[in-house]
Amino acid sequence: MFNKEMTEQVLKGIVWLNGKMGIWSIIIPIIFAIVVLVLLFKNYRKPSLSNSRLILSAYAVIYIFAGWTIFIGKDFMGHNFALTGAFGLWFVALFLMLDVIFKWTVVKLSDNIILKIVSLFLIFGGIFLYPVIEVIFGFVYPRMVFFGAECPTTISLIGVFIGSIPKVNKPLFVIISLNAMITGTSFAVGGATFDYFYAFAGISGTISMIIYFKKIFLTKHPKNIESNS
Repeated sequence: MFNKEMTEQVLKGIVWLNGKMGIWSIIIPIIFAIVVLVLLFKNYRKPSLSNSRLILSAYAVIYIFAGWTIFIGKDFMGHNFALTGAFGLWFVALFLMLDVIFKWTVVKLSDNIILKIVSLFLIFGGIFLYPVIEVIFGFVYPRMVFFGAECPTTISLIGVFIGSIPKVNKPLFVIISLNAMITGTSFAVGGATFDYFYAFAGISGTISMIIYFKKIFLTKHPKNIESNS
């Protein structure tokens, strides 16, 4: 759980990292966002397992990068905190790569109108709305993060999973939703108020899993793209 001192230390770490990366702290998130949006658009137009695997691979690369950005700040933010954060994000990347291999997730846009709206809101929210919320709450560059960092990236990934119900990466969906709900709330209460959006994404994922628990966890799904929603 984050207290105000820990939250402030993390925010100082963000300023330090953006200063160290310079213009790349903006260029790299833009590249990540373009790649993910292009892959998602291509898949939503013509869903396929190969497109799903490309999307999940892209997210895996982003999480590897996100973990690296935390890891290089170990001398600034403290070894234990940095290593825990970095390995946590690399753990997510590992599960995404396993997903690519074992085809746990079929990325699609749900026929259910509510799931579709929530999915698109979180996908685009993580990419475009998150930095707007940061600014609204008084966090301006370099004291802010963009797509490619843990929170906005996970918001969008939760959106991808919600839209793909019922055929999703079950353990990872649970892990990132609960972590977003707990960490987002803790970080927001600690002073980073923009992360209530992160908590909202976690709550959305958790509620979706509860509502569609039987379809997600108790129903055996075919491995082809035409599996029913």
